[in-house]
Amino acid sequence: MYEDVKKILENFENLKRLLSSRALCEEDRIVICDEPLKIIIRRDRIDFYVYDEYHGFVSSSTKKMSKEVEKEAKLWLKALSSLKFRRFSVRP
Repeated sequence: MYEDVKKILENFENLKRLLSSRALCEEDRIVICDEPLKIIIRRDRIDFYVYDEYHGFVSSSTKKMSKEVEKEAKLWLKALSSLKFRRFSVRP
């Protein structure tokens, strides 16, 4: 899980460009809504909400999240970290 988070955080800017049409992308965060789950990717951690209720976070070295969100969070982290980046462009 921590390796996935590390990849996501390291590629924050590329991820922001890639998700610009599918997520709310701001200067310091990316908000992905997959009702009832909301994922907020910041530059140093990823927060998880269920029905707008905070359920925890994960960083490259720490994890604090409820059991309710953990399984779905792992799936999202794997998917977001599996995007292929080459230098400054996304590979198809």
